[in-house]
Amino acid sequence: MKKIICIGECALDVVFKGSQPAGSMPGGRIVNAAAILARQGLPVSLVSDLAQGSVGDIIADFLTQAGVDTSSVDRFTEGLSPMIIYTTDDNGIVSVTRYEQYPDECFDVVWPRIDEGDIVVYGGFYALDARMRPRMSQLLAHAAERKAVLVYLPGFLPQQEPRITRVMPVILENLEYASVVIVRNNDLETIFGVGDGDRCYHNYINFYCRSLINVDVAERRISYYSGKEVTEVAIPDDVCRSMMWNAGAVAGVVDALYGEDAAIDRLDAPDEDFRRKVLGRAALTADRAAQSLTADWQKLGLV
Repeated sequence: MKKIICIGECALDVVFKGSQPAGSMPGGRIVNAAAILARQGLPVSLVSDLAQGSVGDIIADFLTQAGVDTSSVDRFTEGLSPMIIYTTDDNGIVSVTRYEQYPDECFDVVWPRIDEGDIVVYGGFYALDARMRPRMSQLLAHAAERKAVLVYLPGFLPQQEPRITRVMPVILENLEYASVVIVRNNDLETIFGVGDGDRCYHNYINFYCRSLINVDVAERRISYYSGKEVTEVAIPDDVCRSMMWNAGAVAGVVDALYGEDAAIDRLDAPDEDFRRKVLGRAALTADRAAQSLTADWQKLGLV
């Protein structure tokens, strides 16, 4: 049976309204997408690491309750799991502050079994960090050799690496592995200095990967670029304001790839019907993820 393997950082998002804490929840598109997919009954495992302690326990319990297989999550003792502090006001996010304390030796995980046709999701700064990279690169190369479908999410906070030239070689290596790339417009601006999905696809992505899915918050749409073709679906404004909608869109894409039995060669030249099925599932799952949240502080478009 096919499996979904998600590789990404476990962090805790803490939201402040002014100077007062409003709430917290596990953060990151990959971790939340894994939880969404597992709740749908799909076979999902997470490859990551978590510190021992209260923050790590919160995230571990969240994953277990969702049904995610955490046998490839290492619990380290010398360090702290990341916390991301979002300070907001009535107009949205005012500032973002990240706290972390990884040990020098990290990502010492047990590799999951990867078979042909499995879907491997990876990305964020976790896929770039020099501390993680040696083992991460080996794992991605192994997944490619096993003919898995690799889904790359290249976004990260600018605070994590203000000089993009330092990590661009690793981003390009990650793109070379990818069967599908899922980005947000702010990711394109941060990495390539181009906020337009069409230009970025033809100038930077198409050389490495034929399938680009761009989540455009400003235009309230998700677009699927492949070759000279593009397919788009609209996303309601209220969905885009939720913390979970980006993770929901990612989960929807992965769910569609899983259900459509998308082989690597099919993703090199996806037809209109396939692209519409992928985007339709992405939009539906994003909407469901957004509707699952009820607190005002969760409607900030953070994840």
